[in-house]
Amino acid sequence: MPHYMRVTGLLVLLSCTKPAVSPAQSTPKTLRIGYTNLELVLSYLPEAQQVEQQLRTYEKKVIEQLNIKQSYLQTKIEEYTELKQSGKLTPAQEEERRKEIMRLDEEIKRFQEESEQNYLKKKAELLQPIVERLQKAIDELAAAEGYDYILNNSNSTGVAFILHGPKGDDVTERLLKRLGVDTSKIQRPDTTGGPKAAPASPSAPKK
Repeated sequence: MPHYMRVTGLLVLLSCTKPAVSPAQSTPKTLRIGYTNLELVLSYLPEAQQVEQQLRTYEKKVIEQLNIKQSYLQTKIEEYTELKQSGKLTPAQEEERRKEIMRLDEEIKRFQEESEQNYLKKKAELLQPIVERLQKAIDELAAAEGYDYILNNSNSTGVAFILHGPKGDDVTERLLKRLGVDTSKIQRPDTTGGPKAAPASPSAPKK
């Protein structure tokens, strides 16, 4: 079964903007830019962890169904091979069994494609309320603290978009507090570039 693209969380670039210069200003306003780690934020949201569990349960069911289909196909292939080698099949029977094997193989391919589409649809539906809540919290934080932009500092592979920035403009913990998360136990990425262990965030299943 081809691998699903595994996405760790909502690594979309959420930004909060407001005009840099108001109509009444004669000189440009200095932009204030903050940044956060959305993957880390999501990993500590209880609702994101619930989504992760729901997606894993869905994945498990799909894999079980796929294994049954593949096992049945393998049985048919072995039966066909044994009967053909022993000369117990007429040409018509041999053709009929070949067609059955091809049909079963096509059914498995369709099942894989439909499962992936259904998974992505289910994931989008489950994550939508979290996206909205996260965006609202970012907007409110930006307005309260005077940020023109709040950027995400990493992508799904852990590669940083922001390689250096003032620690005071890392709004991750303040954002988590707005989302009701106790930040006293937050584990931040270490200085070697590898993040420490944290609760899993929503991700796509493997085929």
